[in-house]
Amino acid sequence: MTIYDFLVSLLSGTAASMGIGGGFILLLYLTVIKGIPQFPAQGVNLLFFIPIAVLSLIFHVKNKLVVTKPLLPALLCGAAGVGIGVFLLRFVPEQTVSRLFGVLVMFVGVNELFHKSKNENKCS
Repeated sequence: MTIYDFLVSLLSGTAASMGIGGGFILLLYLTVIKGIPQFPAQGVNLLFFIPIAVLSLIFHVKNKLVVTKPLLPALLCGAAGVGIGVFLLRFVPEQTVSRLFGVLVMFVGVNELFHKSKNENKCS
């Protein structure tokens, strides 16, 4: 592990725990800088964020920031979506997945640049 690996892991974990796209950071680093193929990089990305998600959930529950009513349906739909996605990805070439991910990253970036949140806090 290099110092760059450590720094990217720290930054992406911190960003992920705040909900600001740490997965994008880590996945781009693994595929573009480290040269890891898309599918294994996605697996590493998912495994990396399990402990981050658990810690974030603990802190958010402690600070009363978690709405529990939609939690079970969201977990069930998320698990079903992952299962369906993993099954379908067996039929899609890796290069296509990489390109689709690139389009997603560009879409999210443009969306973040040009669209203001309706719930944005205003300082007075």
